[in-house]
Amino acid sequence: MYLSMPVFVDTRLGNWWRSLRGERCQCFHCGESMRVKNALSVIVQGSPRPMCCHGCLAIVQTIIQNDLLDEYLVNKSATVTVLSNE
Repeated sequence: MYLSMPVFVDTRLGNWWRSLRGERCQCFHCGESMRVKNALSVIVQGSPRPMCCHGCLAIVQTIIQNDLLDEYLVNKSATVTVLSNE
């Protein structure tokens, strides 16, 4: 029988390991590439999303506070679709 670690412990260790390896991620708001260990984060629809700077963090927090998240996500997905077709 194998014992598994609780999800929250596994996630924290995984994040720690990725930061040691210098893995990169993209900012949820602007798409800027950054190291995982330098990322700020905000909870969007129940999961943490990486932010590259306090400006992007403030923008997304303001969107959430003003109940504009659904519209923001629709516009964000439309923008990604248009950019990927070029």
